[in-house]
Amino acid sequence: MPEPAHENLRGKRFLVVEDEFLILLDIQHILEGAGAAHVATATRLAEAETMLARDTFDAVLLDLKLDKETSLQLAAKLAAQKIPFLFMTGAPGEANQAQAFGEVPVVGKPFDSAAMLAALSKALAGRN
Repeated sequence: MPEPAHENLRGKRFLVVEDEFLILLDIQHILEGAGAAHVATATRLAEAETMLARDTFDAVLLDLKLDKETSLQLAAKLAAQKIPFLFMTGAPGEANQAQAFGEVPVVGKPFDSAAMLAALSKALAGRN
């Protein structure tokens, strides 16, 4: 059962965009453990964009850098559509790229599940 602070995650639909397979599986497991109704995954930006065009998600978790691409363009689309999202990054120096998105949470990797869930709860709470 999720902690009361993360109750807003229960029953939600998430898209996780992450190119590291083991991290992707870990995030999926964490979200399902927090009560997510559905967790879709994508390892490439094009795949994520296709999924977003076909389905509705309550929030998106974006790896800031996927292989040689950044997810900033996709983040701009999410912001324009008012879909809550957060960034994840394994390189602390890359986190400054997210500053253009204001209060969007940035989770450093490796992360613990509590930190990731807290950031996601914050992203959902900020939804208009």
